[in-house]
Amino acid sequence: MTAPRVLAVRNSPTSGIGRLLSWLEEEGLSVTETDGVDAPDSPEGYDAVILLGGGFLPDDDIHHPWLPRERRLARRAVQDETPLLGICLGGQLLAAAHAGTVKGDFGTPERGSCSVTLLPDAADDRLLRGLHASFPVIQNHRDQITDLPEGAVHLAGSEACPVQAFRLGAQAWGLQFHPEAGADRLARWDEAALTEEGLDLQPLRAEAERAEPDAARAARKLIANFAAVVREHAATEPMVLDGHNDLPWAYRVHRDSSVADFTGPAPAFHTDLPRLRAGRVGAQFWVAYVDCKDPAPVRSTLQQIDLVHRLIAAHPDDLRLAWNATDVRQTMRQGRIASLLGVEGGHSIGDDLAVLRSFARLGVRYMTLTHTSNTPWADSATDTALNDGLSDRGREIVREMQRLGILVDLSHVSAATMHDALDVAEAPVIFSHSSCAAVNPHPRNVPDDVLARTAAGGGVLMLTFVPSFVSAEHWAWSRLPEAERDEADRPVVTVGQVADHVEHAREVAGIAHIGLGGDYDGTPVLPPQLADVAGYPALFDELRARHWAPAELRALASGNILRVLADTDDAFEANRHRAD
Repeated sequence: MTAPRVLAVRNSPTSGIGRLLSWLEEEGLSVTETDGVDAPDSPEGYDAVILLGGGFLPDDDIHHPWLPRERRLARRAVQDETPLLGICLGGQLLAAAHAGTVKGDFGTPERGSCSVTLLPDAADDRLLRGLHASFPVIQNHRDQITDLPEGAVHLAGSEACPVQAFRLGAQAWGLQFHPEAGADRLARWDEAALTEEGLDLQPLRAEAERAEPDAARAARKLIANFAAVVREHAATEPMVLDGHNDLPWAYRVHRDSSVADFTGPAPAFHTDLPRLRAGRVGAQFWVAYVDCKDPAPVRSTLQQIDLVHRLIAAHPDDLRLAWNATDVRQTMRQGRIASLLGVEGGHSIGDDLAVLRSFARLGVRYMTLTHTSNTPWADSATDTALNDGLSDRGREIVREMQRLGILVDLSHVSAATMHDALDVAEAPVIFSHSSCAAVNPHPRNVPDDVLARTAAGGGVLMLTFVPSFVSAEHWAWSRLPEAERDEADRPVVTVGQVADHVEHAREVAGIAHIGLGGDYDGTPVLPPQLADVAGYPALFDELRARHWAPAELRALASGNILRVLADTDDAFEANRHRAD
């Protein structure tokens, strides 16, 4: 198994990771160090995050402009339950990111070796368990956390600084002291600055050296505990948030919209409850699709939205309607399948923004701009160009979608429409079920320049399993005349070919901008190893064999699309109850 990955963020050249690097590597972890200016705002691709010190306040954004991004990183790590360790400034960032209070030049500065005392709630804390009730640490601060965030657990304090350690959420910790620093760190301190504070460096160094054996043992135990949390987190199998499942359409066509027998077995379909569980699908976009030639597309779409609501109501112990990323996370933790709504094809709104707003009130979180045919305002990938992309009306619709927090889905649209939508978009866009044109130049796939622009805007390409999108050989076979096609063997598409698209998308867009959208029950044939919704683990096994790290698999499976949802949740929640 690839070693769990830890991201360590430096906020100052003099506040590096120190001895933690060798200790974490001894614990079997792989550490990536980056400066704050280059740090991501999301933990996707990493199994843990360490935020290091810096010598300034966590909201000093004018002088340190990366701090807002680092606070977002702290918030998202807590939301995703990614293990996080904040040290000194890093702990203050964790508190400030969650509405705690940090005051500068507050109280008595702590310099050199000081004693920290554990509080009762530390007894069963996974980071601090096994440490003595009091132990020496290196301190170097004059700022303090004075009010902890709501819900934080206070774990340790000292005489001069009451908040020395706290836990927030399941596995995020903030420390005021410096486990990364040994007594030798004091040799780099500014003696003149200490003199101005009325302190003498030499006695501070002597005391730190005297306490070093006990301080090192305590710090090493703390890091061993943190590493155990990280390994446990990394060993958790990824849960999938799939971007596109057409079961509502399949039930409408083949079951007269009945939601019976979802508990399976249902071999006539790709999807049933037991196979969703087997595939570790923790969240699903159920898609309302109607034919482009449907004479009443709005009504037909509403019927499928109603079908999804009825399906959820019929299985309350297994399914829950999810309006936002928080709902998805909570539902997955409960062991239920978070159910989100998508609409496939802009024709479904009947060119009426009131319908679009009504869909939002019913829980629709994305809409694909076209299907196989153009809409009057957007060109499809598989139709003759009408607008050479988006018309002015199309741009208006995209803007209204983003105002409503409905994700703009660019699967099925032409490359010109992709670019026009990206020109308009101020929030991330998605492709709910597409693959890479550089691997197979099918018109339904995404060119690299579009993929790069999608990533730059924070969006996600959700890779699909449709054979002709994955394999050029299968696509060529599908275009043969029917008689020739019947005579020729259908090319077998493999999970390895799907993984080729996933890896190409990661190379172009980055690990934070890819996801999965299988298109189950929307295509007749799938790769044998991905034949139904139980097949996702086969893809993860293939990627593990290609040395994908656990955090990368989690990002692909659900982390990235959850981030996009979270980025648009405020707009969605603000607008879905509005009447205008």
